Amino acid sequence: MELLHLRTFVVVAEEENLTRAAQRLYLTPPTVSGHIKALEEELNVTLFVRSSTGMQLTEKGILLKEKALATLNAAQSLVNHATELQENLIGQVQFGLNAHPRLLRIPQLINKLETECPGIQLELSSSSTGKLLKLLQKQQLDIGFIFDPSPYPEIDSIPLVNVELAIAIPASWQHRIQQQSWEELSHLHWICNNGYCPFQSLIEAQFEKLGLTFERLVMSDDEHTKLALVRDGVGISLLEYDALEEDIRQNRIIIWEKERFTATLHLAYLRQRNEDPLLKALLPVALDIWKS
Repeated sequence: MELLHLRTFVVVAEEENLTRAAQRLYLTPPTVSGHIKALEEELNVTLFVRSSTGMQLTEKGILLKEKALATLNAAQSLVNHATELQENLIGQVQFGLNAHPRLLRIPQLINKLETECPGIQLELSSSSTGKLLKLLQKQQLDIGFIFDPSPYPEIDSIPLVNVELAIAIPASWQHRIQQQSWEELSHLHWICNNGYCPFQSLIEAQFEKLGLTFERLVMSDDEHTKLALVRDGVGISLLEYDALEEDIRQNRIIIWEKERFTATLHLAYLRQRNEDPLLKALLPVALDIWKS
């Protein structure tokens, strides 16, 4: 019996829908259906009643769901216990970054881990908040930084600090915003995110509140790319203020001063991983850096 089939069974039972379960598992609906069929054949039990409206557990399916959850939890507990038995905690943590490592205090974290948890090695990867959340769901990341609380119940997020955001405009466009109005901004080209992004949500909510529309000229989920495009006069974008300071000093970018925004930086990880020994060792070290 494969644990992946049990996990698929539990997710389908929770979603009561094959397509939604497939989206959560990052599998295709036929693959999910195949997992359920294989499990039903192996157990010789009908787990679901299928209809046009979704998937409903049978009476036996309801009983077996609890057993499946217990089996999955026991398997994870075994892995965690094996790790804890090591005299020195050793392992690699996949860590997602949504901003510049300096802004996220990664150098301090590495130095502190070297002293307090020398067996833990970080593998860093940079992306946007939306993509990092998806990678956490797929268990391709262990932990990561995101802006604003996680919108997904299976992902826990710990608030760290409020980050100041500003609308960045090419310095050569200064003459185009003389009135300092949102209507002026709505006529400019915007560089937006092509996935879930709290920054994007803030801008869209503001324009919607004012009854204005705006032009999304370029879509990118990379903050460095968006900053470079603003610097080169392609369009404007809502970005972290700290990332703009050098370009402001060099007069390559100006800030729209009428209004600023904030987003809260969080550390996020899958709730089911909260007993993972590596994360249990890493989290206090990371949080201590932000407390100080």
